[in-house]
Amino acid sequence: MAAATKVPGFVHRPGHHCGSTALRNLLAFHGADVSEELAFGLGAGACFYYLASPDISPTRFTNGRTARLEESFLELTGAPLRLRTEADPGAAWERARDVIDAGRPVLLLTDLYHLDHYGSSAHFPGHAVVLAGYDDGHAYVADTSFEELQRTSLEGLARARHEQHPFYPLAGHMVDLPGGAPTVAELRAAAPAAIARAARLMLEPDIDPLEGLPALRRLAAEVGGWPEATDDWRWSARFNYQVIERRGTGGGNFRALYSRFLAEVGHEDEAGLAAAAAKAWTALAGDLFTASETDEPDPGGWNRIAASAASVLVAEERLWSALSP
Repeated sequence: MAAATKVPGFVHRPGHHCGSTALRNLLAFHGADVSEELAFGLGAGACFYYLASPDISPTRFTNGRTARLEESFLELTGAPLRLRTEADPGAAWERARDVIDAGRPVLLLTDLYHLDHYGSSAHFPGHAVVLAGYDDGHAYVADTSFEELQRTSLEGLARARHEQHPFYPLAGHMVDLPGGAPTVAELRAAAPAAIARAARLMLEPDIDPLEGLPALRRLAAEVGGWPEATDDWRWSARFNYQVIERRGTGGGNFRALYSRFLAEVGHEDEAGLAAAAAKAWTALAGDLFTASETDEPDPGGWNRIAASAASVLVAEERLWSALSP
């Protein structure tokens, strides 16, 4: 086997969330040393989605961040990052490999189900990693909280980059920086526009009723009845506990991360509201976890879940109303 080709000088700093960690580390390689919180906030990162469908597993799917963090970051900041897609897996790999051969890392969007270091537990599209090297049969990627580069097969990476999830189909999405990096001050200047974007998508979503506060109102109205509505109520409860509290959110469904971003850019009062929302999300996650541990649905437990979801809705309405221009 030929020796691995790796990007000289690339440093992976572990973080909380895949997209903001990947953006931070990509920018740091080029000399723009931003915090993960700033990368997340400048991508209008905090959002909410709720999808209920018998065609997905679990049948109840939520996500607390914007679907297109990386694309929004590019648009809002004007950073000279380049986003490309390629439907053909072979051509998509050639493009990514060419960036590595040029001595630069490249951010890839994946479905982590196909990445070797996750073990095919559940589909989760839009997961960002930074490709930092490759050999004859494997890619070496920097991934969120992992301390070292992770090795995954090229076949699995190709599937991960082209998974057609109904909520987030992928087409070999990749982001690199072919020229000079922006300054941190130039990036920070986009904060007002990024906050306004996030507030608009929560208050007046593009894909109502799947996004924003309308989606959260649907969740609050329905979640207490999941055991009657779907046979996979235990898996739905466990998965949504995970995506609120554990799977790269930084806790509290990304609101703790967003709270620190708001504080960093001078919105102290709103940062407190985001922290309160994070606390409410964590409470809901705990109730969902407890429900997922029972063999039969406990009516009292599901009533608590409904009440916790109602508290989340109140906290979110306060936060986004305060951030609305």
